[in-house]
Order: sequence, then C-alpha cells, then structure tokens
Amino acid sequence: MLQFKGGDPAITRYFLNTKDFSNLISSVLSLFKAETQDLPEITLDTTLAELYDKGNPTCGKERLALLPCNANSEIAPTSKLGRNTKYLYQDFTFSTTPLHVSSDQQEEIRRMVAVKYLSLLPQHDTFVAGNMPVIFLNPDPDASATASNHSRKEAERTMSSLGTVQRPKLLCYDNPEQISLKASGINVLAPKNVLDGLEGLPMVVGLETHYFLKSKAALYCTGSRRPWLREQVTRTISQISSQPLPFVLKNQQTYAGGGTFVVSSQEDLKELQSTLSTQTLPKLFSQVNSCNAHLKPATLIMSEMITNIIGDWGLTFFVTRAGECIFLALTQQMVDPKKAYIGSTISYTAQDSLKERFTPIMRKIGAWLSSYGYYGPCGADILESVPQHGQSSGASEFNIVDLNVRTTGSLAVAVLRGHFSEQRGLHEASAFAVSVEMTRDAFIRAFARQFREGRIVIVAWYEDRASGVSYGKLVIGARDKEALEEEVARVKKVVSEVHF
Repeated sequence: MLQFKGGDPAITRYFLNTKDFSNLISSVLSLFKAETQDLPEITLDTTLAELYDKGNPTCGKERLALLPCNANSEIAPTSKLGRNTKYLYQDFTFSTTPLHVSSDQQEEIRRMVAVKYLSLLPQHDTFVAGNMPVIFLNPDPDASATASNHSRKEAERTMSSLGTVQRPKLLCYDNPEQISLKASGINVLAPKNVLDGLEGLPMVVGLETHYFLKSKAALYCTGSRRPWLREQVTRTISQISSQPLPFVLKNQQTYAGGGTFVVSSQEDLKELQSTLSTQTLPKLFSQVNSCNAHLKPATLIMSEMITNIIGDWGLTFFVTRAGECIFLALTQQMVDPKKAYIGSTISYTAQDSLKERFTPIMRKIGAWLSSYGYYGPCGADILESVPQHGQSSGASEFNIVDLNVRTTGSLAVAVLRGHFSEQRGLHEASAFAVSVEMTRDAFIRAFARQFREGRIVIVAWYEDRASGVSYGKLVIGARDKEALEEEVARVKKVVSEVHF
C-alpha cells in the first residue's frame, strides 16, 4: 500500500493496485524527461556536408559518407574489429601499455578503446557532419540486441539537439568489411583514420596517401623545422641519448599527444630511455611487416624544442576539392601535465583578426595537401614564438608542430559561434571531455538552467552501464573569460576531466 498525505490531514489517498502505481511512476519519469528535453535547438554555422559540397564539381551527384571511428594498433576493440596491423597508430594505449598485462587489465583497455574510439569520439565528429551519412562501428557487437544498439541510441540522442536539416543519417556496422555502400547509395568514404579493413573501398583520397599525410614525417614536408629521422637501427636509443637537450621525440603516427615525448632534463631522458626500451621500440619493430614496411611506420622523429612560446594555437580549417581553404577557427590548446590534448578554448570576437594573421600559413598547408589530392577537414597545432637567432623584426614566428589531416577536437566549438556569440552574447567558449558518475539526464538536471539557456551543449555522450560512469564532451559558453572560468569550475566540481 502506497500512502500520500496532503496538507490537510483528512486528505489521504491510497493506491491499491499496480495500475495506479505504474501510472504514478510514469508521470514522475515523464516529468524528469520533460526537464531534460526542454532544451534549445542547436543551429551550426556550417557542417561538413556543406563544406564538402563547396568547390566540388560533382556536387549533388557524389554521395559521400563520413567514417569517424579511430584506429588502434594496441588491441582489438571488439571481437568483430581487429587491431590495425598494416596502418600502425601509436596513441596513448600503444605508447603507455606495458608489453605484458593481466587479462583484467587487457579487458579494461579494450573496453576503454571500444567506447572512446567507436562511440564517444565519433559522436563529436558526427555532431558537425550535417545532412550526410555517417558510419559507426559497433563497440559491443556481442551484446544482446538491446545492449548492442546502446551506442547508436546515445548518438541519436546527442544529434537530437540539432535541427532536422542538420542531422546526419547514422549507419551502423560491426566492422568495415560489412559496409554496404551500394545499399546506402554511397559513392565514396571519408575516414577520419585509416582502418585496415577499408582496403578496396572508394575513398576521398587513397588510404596510403592519407596515412602518409597524417604522419609526422609528412609534417616537415610543409616546411616546418627540420627533424632528424631515426629508423629501425640497433643503436636507436644510444643515438637519441646523444642528442643535446632539450628536444622532442615523436612516433610516426600519433594523436592527442600520445607517442610524443618532451625531453627537457636528464630525468626526462632516463624516463624516455626506459619507455623506449621496454615498451615503444619492441612494439614498433615487431609490428613492421612486408605489408607496411614501405610506409615506414617505425620511424621516430626528433626535433628541437621551441622556446620563448607566446601562443599555443589550434588552427581548424577545410580544404575544398577545388583547393580553397575555408577558415573555421583558431583556438587555444588545453593540455594536461603530460602535454596530452584535453580540450580547447575560443574567443569568438577575436576570430576575424586571428583569421587575417593565420591565413597565409593556412593557405600554405592547404596548397600542399591539395597537391596530394586531399580535400576535407584539417587542423594544425601551431606554436607562436618570439623570433630566434638574433632576429629583431618584432614579428612573431609560427611553428607548425603537428598537422592533423582529419577532423579535430576543436571542430564543434568552431561552428558554434552563431549559437553562443551572435545569439546569446556568449563570446568565450571551452570544449573539453569529462567523465562523471551520473547519467546524461541527471547531469542535465544538475545544470538545468545552463542547458535551458543554451550555455552548455553536449556534443558527445556515452553511458557505460557496466561501470556506471558516463563519458562526454561538452562545449560551455560564457560572456567573457572570467565568467567562462567560473562556469567551467562549476562543472568540474562534479566531473573528472579526461583526455582524448
């Protein structure tokens, strides 16, 4: 018997059957659902679908699909999707996982990779895709039908905040070999990273060319500071150790700061020597084979340390098929103590002046990419420094330290200028990833006013039912830098920040 008492002691109501009780519960749940769904519709400044159409002579005829899943060479993310063995990538899992781990540790790593690379990160890119097909790979193909659809439902809910004309069409498969282009009316794929299983499918740019363009060796073909290249040799570590400090060492294929080692002291050098000898080099050298040797995946790239830094910028732009470069944003990078990328901040009112300053270097990169037939999104990490070697012109130097020939973590915040700045007077914004021990609905209720006012936008979210932890990527807007710091601090009181 469930009893409710009103203000008048004489007013007492009893629910004597399960139907009344069920109706009550449904009403309460509907109330909570209404609270979380009463959110403003998001309109993006532009979308990837619109950008791909610009300067494209086949506009209207070419049916392009986005494939935003990340590749991994450390572990097979699922039973249906193996790890990359030809196109090697050296992310954090590759660079930091010991050679020998327990089965429990291995399963924890696999689960993290599956959730992050096949659901969370793809959602971020899908949020800005627009009216085009987007292909997801199932992070849990062995689960029941209901559980197996969990990733798709999470993505669909994230995209539901967009207007219908800017919502993508989601297509889900277990692995690349299952992708049916003809059945979906797709002519060509635009993958974020090169997956082994994509061989034979039509691509925006050839897989090996795309892999090269994403490599750190290719970075220096753009005219950035010259590196020393150290390929697989027996004395690799001793050669590296003989270099004067400070220096930066990178693996050939990395992202989000994984596989990048900043060596400023003898302590850093000792740590690097240990990591290289016990983890990185044995893995690298053992995975070079007859299929990928010509791609030189085990190349290590060493460069001098850039000093007197006055700006750490993330340039986000799009190269059209006709070779035009479309500026999207210039953000400031957020990194953790280990220099891993965790997010970015943007000043919308400064974008016009920043665009003018960075257009020359953007066009230089774009022209180089176009020479290889590439068209699509691109990002560049640029350090602005005081002139070196006795130069006294007063002009700062732009140093390209990383080239991301793909969608970037700053893409969503780049196309939300209208939503934040022009419509709501929120001229500063920050985008970062979080983990939190609550559901999406509970998180929205915790910041109900900010969500209703359009000051917080969820661009990716995944509730891991096994652990009770949710992973998300947020974009938070505020009127100025001080207010932004306050808004971000409120959120960080209930969440943990995570890197990509």
